Amino acid sequence: MTDTPPSKDSRAYWRTLALSALVAITPFSVALPSKMKALSMLALLIVGVTLIATSTETRQRYRVAAAIVVVCLLRFALAATNIAWHGLGWTELDLPAQTLMFLGIAGVFTAPLNWRFIWCGFAITAMVFGSACIVQHFFLGADRAYGLNGGPWSAIEFTMITLTMVLFSIIQLMAREPSMPERWLHAIAIGVGLYGALLTQSRGPLLAFLPALAIAMIVTVRRTGRLRQAITFVVILIAGASVATFSLHRELVDRFGQVQGEVATFSRDNAQGPVRERIEMWITAWQAFEEHPVMGVGLDKFGQYARDQIARGQVSPVIEKYDHPHNEYLEAAATGGVPSLILLLLLFALPAVYFARRTLQTDERRALIATAGLVLVVVYSLCALTDNVFYRAMPQSVFLFLMLGFALATAYPVRRIDTTATPA
Repeated sequence: MTDTPPSKDSRAYWRTLALSALVAITPFSVALPSKMKALSMLALLIVGVTLIATSTETRQRYRVAAAIVVVCLLRFALAATNIAWHGLGWTELDLPAQTLMFLGIAGVFTAPLNWRFIWCGFAITAMVFGSACIVQHFFLGADRAYGLNGGPWSAIEFTMITLTMVLFSIIQLMAREPSMPERWLHAIAIGVGLYGALLTQSRGPLLAFLPALAIAMIVTVRRTGRLRQAITFVVILIAGASVATFSLHRELVDRFGQVQGEVATFSRDNAQGPVRERIEMWITAWQAFEEHPVMGVGLDKFGQYARDQIARGQVSPVIEKYDHPHNEYLEAAATGGVPSLILLLLLFALPAVYFARRTLQTDERRALIATAGLVLVVVYSLCALTDNVFYRAMPQSVFLFLMLGFALATAYPVRRIDTTATPA
């Protein structure tokens, strides 16, 4: 996982660079509708599985991250069990099966990688995503930008991923390592990515961004002692975002202003509106969980359950068009029961603790990766309160790729963190 300088062995150098490039482009490639991304995924999977089979160190890293690996395997096994229990078609296993692929791909992160190159690749991804939103809003006439994959329905997930890439650039900008050109790249990525995210008007990801930013700053200050720089950066960032929001895009302010009114006026007979519809879906999902606490109503069957309740007059017809309840926790509870909910909570909690314990280690490269992993989990776990973050391949792929990869990249026993001067 170390930042590898040019080697006398040119083949090793180019192999490292090529592997780093594949890692760097993956979050960008999975956000595109093109099927060409399958080729890069296949290449990463082959390398990852080969390392698992041939490298003792790689297998040791998996053992260090065993708790996270086991939770991922259990989620896949539970999905298969749920499908069999409810007699669903095995095509429902397509999305859960991605877990196995990314468990194999994660082995790549135990190989020598050029991490500064990778972070720059993620910064470019933030710039491209933000630029796409700017073009959609100002040149294509979209009231709400929505990104590159899935149309308006994917705006929230696209914003979540964009802001995650922005947070990665913030972490790098506050680090000691990057050169001045790299700092400029990350600074531009932060500005363009954040502005593009504002244009989507997606409330959940923007709210999740704030505590994730606070955590990144706290960790950075504790590790580096650069309190003044952190405060200056946060003030500039908030000031810029506030000016853009209040002077140029009042629509976002209006959307936040709608929340209180819709909550206060919600009733079964008055359930229309984005916030009211969410409340109605959450009530319905909780009802499904109460009726089926052990195995739920079946994987991806919340929509069918809701429509059955609508036909009986038990649920407002305004949510008939939705297949998911816009809350990942309630989705897990309603469709998979208590076991599914527990595993989802562990999927967020275990990596959060794992990364948090590694954010203050003396090796800055590993500490930066751990910090990035922590903010990734924070953003996804908070966005999961108001949206489904795993029901589409794009957001799930980004999470599993980065979470498992970062876990393997930092997979050293905590007791060895301060005694390992040179990364292996």
